[in-house]
Formats: sequence, C-alpha cells, structure tokens
Amino acid sequence: MLYGKITIRHVDTGDFERIIEIIKSLPEWFTENAIDDVRRDLEKMPGFVAVVDENLRGFILLDERECCIEIAWLAVEKEYQGRGIGSLLVEATEEYACSKGKPVLTVKTYGGMDYEPYMRTIQFYRKTGFGLYEIIDNYKPFGGQPAAIFVKHVLC
Repeated sequence: MLYGKITIRHVDTGDFERIIEIIKSLPEWFTENAIDDVRRDLEKMPGFVAVVDENLRGFILLDERECCIEIAWLAVEKEYQGRGIGSLLVEATEEYACSKGKPVLTVKTYGGMDYEPYMRTIQFYRKTGFGLYEIIDNYKPFGGQPAAIFVKHVLC
C-alpha cells in the first residue's frame, strides 16, 4: 500500500534489526525486557512496517486471537511521530483484521495517567477510534503496573 511518500507493507525478516533499533531508540516506552520480547515476537507475529523515503520508520506487530486481532507492539521513531504513520499502521491492521474475518481490534498499554509518554499513547489510541474498555491495576505482564485495555470495532 502506498500513501504518498509513506509505504505500508508486511514486515519481513530483513526488517528485524531495524525494528529493534527503533525499540532501543524509545526508552521512554520500551524497557530492556521489551527488546527481548519484541525480538521473540518478530519470529511469530504478523505485522506491518512504515517506510518513508526507503527508510523503515515504524512498525506494528499483531497477535491473532480467536475472536480478534490484538496490537502487540506499535512504535514510530520519535522524529516521525505525529505525522500519521501510526494511524496508517492501524489502518493496515484494520484491513488485515477484516481479511481474517475478525473485525475487533484490541490493545493493552500502560494505564497509569501519571507518565507523559503513555498519556500520548492513550491519546493516540483514542484518536484512532479505540475506546477504553478497562483499566486493570497490578497487571502482572506489565510488572504489576496498571494496564489500559482499548477496543475498536472495525467496519468491514
């Protein structure tokens, strides 16, 4: 898919190291443990990358569940945030979800309202049409931190 100078395409193995570089460049959002988790998930999850002028600038990895598609990881290089790349990755995910007959998207993110980078993340999901389903306090996969669960129904 081509959107102006931004190309959205399926992730492939040649993208893996660049994706890890992006994760490492965003310590406000991703811990050292996340780097290992993303590396593991790259081997098994489908996803998309955003290429701007032949350079990979963002990605999304998806966990296909029985009833829905969950956004497992989404990141855009800091200098490219706010330019619509994340929204285009979500749109590609919506098309993918429809093609799989699973018109529901979910995402879990840090749910504390006291950390500015994640306040922007929550604002992004709301802007792209997700609604807050629930905040879980003491969510074990997030190291006992709160998790915000967002849901979006896609019109296919």
